Amino acid sequence: MKYLLFVALLVASLTGSAFAKTLNVDSDNASLLFSGEHAGMAFEGRFNQWQAELILPPAVSPKIKASFSLTSAETGDSMYDETLPEADWFDVENFPQAVFTSRSIEAVDGGFEVSGVLNLKGVSNNVEFLLESSQSGYSASFAIDRIAYGIGVESDPDAEWVSQFIQLKLTIPDESQ
Repeated sequence: MKYLLFVALLVASLTGSAFAKTLNVDSDNASLLFSGEHAGMAFEGRFNQWQAELILPPAVSPKIKASFSLTSAETGDSMYDETLPEADWFDVENFPQAVFTSRSIEAVDGGFEVSGVLNLKGVSNNVEFLLESSQSGYSASFAIDRIAYGIGVESDPDAEWVSQFIQLKLTIPDESQ
């Protein structure tokens, strides 16, 4: 009997599935923020409706799949909040959701190197970031090129008024794990 238990534990440890970390998070227990500049003034907003499943190494098939409602973007500034849903910006009528799907996740010191595809406003681009792990939870911060996604290209194609690179910041507190 001890031999069978030993073999089961050995197989589980070799496949990594016994120690795989799976997180199901959403806007109720974590945050997804965006920030940039408009006319030289910093702005920050949040997506109020989003969800993600993270299956992290040492899982045999680690993955991250996240979707967020572009209709839920909010900055607290009525001018921005009224403009974001428009066709030139998020075009929520035609593209109400954005989706990130990982291609690879590698364990590294301090977290996980993540590579994947972000589909936003009907455009898919590669994204890479470090998902940092700490005692307080997980976090990631990376920039996306709004011009590459066709965001705001009619009103500000040269990024004279609005930052070309918009920072995204994900925070998953320890209590949501």
